[in-house]
Amino acid sequence: MAALELNYKITGFTENLFLITLPPVAPGFENFIGTWLYKGDKTFIVDVGSSSTAQALFAALDEAGITHLDYIFLTHIHVDHAGAAGDIAARFAGTPIICHKDGIPHLADPERLWKGTIKTLGNIATAYGPINPVPIDRLVDASGFNQDSIISVMTPGHSVHHISYIYKDYLFAGEAGGVYYSLPSGGWAMRPATPPKFFYELAYESIDALVSKNPVNICYGHLGLKENAVSMLKQHQSQLALWKKIIGDEAEKTLDDDLLSGCTEALLRQDPFLSEYSGMEHAVREREMIFLTNSIKGFIGYIKDKKKGQG
Repeated sequence: MAALELNYKITGFTENLFLITLPPVAPGFENFIGTWLYKGDKTFIVDVGSSSTAQALFAALDEAGITHLDYIFLTHIHVDHAGAAGDIAARFAGTPIICHKDGIPHLADPERLWKGTIKTLGNIATAYGPINPVPIDRLVDASGFNQDSIISVMTPGHSVHHISYIYKDYLFAGEAGGVYYSLPSGGWAMRPATPPKFFYELAYESIDALVSKNPVNICYGHLGLKENAVSMLKQHQSQLALWKKIIGDEAEKTLDDDLLSGCTEALLRQDPFLSEYSGMEHAVREREMIFLTNSIKGFIGYIKDKKKGQG
């Protein structure tokens, strides 16, 4: 595992902005987990990956000449974004770690978070590695954070504790704008990142909040940068609306036992942002099917709750 852990890549977008692509925790997870590094008057990172990739992150930061971080920002506390928080807290003693206030107790005492991660992700959780605790005095509530021209934006949707950050021309969106990936064909694909407990209105309104800030570049948690941030955010909103319609239509005509497969087939057939799914490498398709299935379950749960009058 040690050799794998150091298999990182640093991509420079400007003289200040870098994406550290962390090593795959399993087949198909290449170019999936990453950390954004901004190196300038203020130096900070956004998201820290999993504990199993912590040593690769440290090696990359060493290569980039980083001996001090002013801030460590977490978009949310899922294990692939915040699993190494305890490791990096020990490495950069004194650096504040900014996250949603509801995430603070889970990072300080991650036992419950880890058990929930194993229940949801199974073997993938084991590959990500356990979460080490963060000293609670290092954790800072992101609500209203506005220091050194870095602002936080509450963006629940992917999770209720999701935060996005804006600095200069860069929006660090985590998964608030969906999951983006480049394709070998030169094109790109995008899918929602909706958990099994999904609140459609919150996700849609979160994107509205980001659009209102008129960001220039969007830095995705999975994984890459696009220059036309507002356009990409609006396209993702249209994708959410399309999924709501397609899955809602399927729910009206398909029995529960067949609903998940029916929705999957309909989305792969009708969503233009998934049109090149069949051309992905086999291992990547398998990875994406896991997350695609979770996202569909999120929509199905939302639609059923709305029918019951609970949403």
